[in-house]
Amino acid sequence: MKKSINDRCPLQVECERKRCDFIHTELECPYYSANARKDYYIDDQEEIRNRRDRERMDEALLASLGDDDDDDAADGGLVYIPIEQLYPHPDNPRKDLGDLTELADSIKVNGVLQNLTVVPRTVTGEITGETWQKGYTVVIGHRRLAAAKLAGLKELPCVVADMDLRTQVQTMLMENIQRSDLTLYEQAQGFQMMLNLGDSVDEIARKSGFSKTTVRRRLEMAKLDSETFKKVSERQLTIGDFDDLAKVDDMGIRNKVLKSMGTANFKNELKSALEEQRVRKRIEEWLQAIRAFATEDPDASYSTHKYIRGYSKYRLGAEVETPEDVGTVKYVYKLSKTGIEIYAERDTAKEDAEKAEREERERISKLNREERESINRRHFELRRDFVKGLSSTACKKMIGKIAWLVADVMWDMSDGGYGSAEIDTELLSYVLGVKIEEEDTENAETLTDIPGVRTALEAFPEKALLALAHSSFDSPSSGYWRNRWTGSEYTYVYAENERLNMVYDILNAFGYEMSDEEEQAKNGMHPLFPKEAGESEGE
Repeated sequence: MKKSINDRCPLQVECERKRCDFIHTELECPYYSANARKDYYIDDQEEIRNRRDRERMDEALLASLGDDDDDDAADGGLVYIPIEQLYPHPDNPRKDLGDLTELADSIKVNGVLQNLTVVPRTVTGEITGETWQKGYTVVIGHRRLAAAKLAGLKELPCVVADMDLRTQVQTMLMENIQRSDLTLYEQAQGFQMMLNLGDSVDEIARKSGFSKTTVRRRLEMAKLDSETFKKVSERQLTIGDFDDLAKVDDMGIRNKVLKSMGTANFKNELKSALEEQRVRKRIEEWLQAIRAFATEDPDASYSTHKYIRGYSKYRLGAEVETPEDVGTVKYVYKLSKTGIEIYAERDTAKEDAEKAEREERERISKLNREERESINRRHFELRRDFVKGLSSTACKKMIGKIAWLVADVMWDMSDGGYGSAEIDTELLSYVLGVKIEEEDTENAETLTDIPGVRTALEAFPEKALLALAHSSFDSPSSGYWRNRWTGSEYTYVYAENERLNMVYDILNAFGYEMSDEEEQAKNGMHPLFPKEAGESEGE
């Protein structure tokens, strides 16, 4: 729903108030007074403002002229000066005089009804350095001067005032600054001129009628690149945009973002600049802490130093950790594309010793792995040969056990158990003593489509079922070792193997006798286990 707190005021939508207490007295509203501009003002309020401004200017002008009552031109009397001797003031804050057509037409008919205020214009010779008067500089009446030229007038009524540069600037500002005539750019430049001439923020606020906050805002705008600021001022801008832009500390980046103000890209570029600023400040905080124990070395790298750690712009929450061996180890840092990298000088002898120790551990680990693999295969072959040697008669007597084993295999194959089972056809072929061709398994849609399996099921179904179940659970790699991270390296430790336990339980029911080494492995007591052996992986 459209905001409506004062239908007289064209600024009511952008005003942050929820209720207007200035209906018919809008000039007393701080927001309207500070932000009214061309096409955004209330006629009756601007008439009041103009009258007040003229009265204030007259008072300021009279004060600057002193108490002389003479009518002489040098003392402030009204004189007619040829128009070619009148020059616009170079520091006039009002750069755009607007459409002069209507005023020029009025001057053609009625002449200039209100005099201009001017000061003697002084020029300096480039070679001799001598100064002399050459015409007059307009302080009040720039629009009248420009319109009179269009109207073809030859001379204009003027009052020649005695003002220093500071008073001239102040007078021009007071004439225009509270009206809708000045853009934000012109206001900012005007306030900056007053500041350069010695006025404080408090004095500028008192003389202009603007709040100190508004004055500070305009002075912050004056820090922007003048040409860019002037260009973007032609767009639809808000005070809030400039407040957001002021959050960017770096003036170079601020001016870069300024170029996009008033476009769809502004918010994105502003956000990017603020994020870059946040990263830059965080990196500087890191650097202050890092410099306490490290020196900068732009050439540090993995090949010349030992990498310790990095601080990335993508992890701004990280805190700098001071190494415990500072003082005995020399640390360096360098800036990278993503943040800061910290390195330590290499201790070649220590690295060589660590490398030798690591290689020795790897050698022992390899031997242990090879021995573990050999043990697993040997135990597998014992189980495999036992199943192969079972007679059909023995299998018939133990059909109940076989049925339970087959049920577990079916459950496992349906992914309802603790893993997926897969029939080892090579093992099945060996145990059953039948030939199973690889192409037969590839072309078979069901298990019974494999000729060798179908023959075995027809000839001795009980043993065939046992062999199928066994070949689904057992393998040469089955064992009780599990790879585990110990904090500094990976090592093999004891871990229960439920599938292998089930295989042993079934085979034991058929009369299988485990060797001492198998018992040691199953119970976690084998010599190859590390000292903490006996604990399961979950403990």
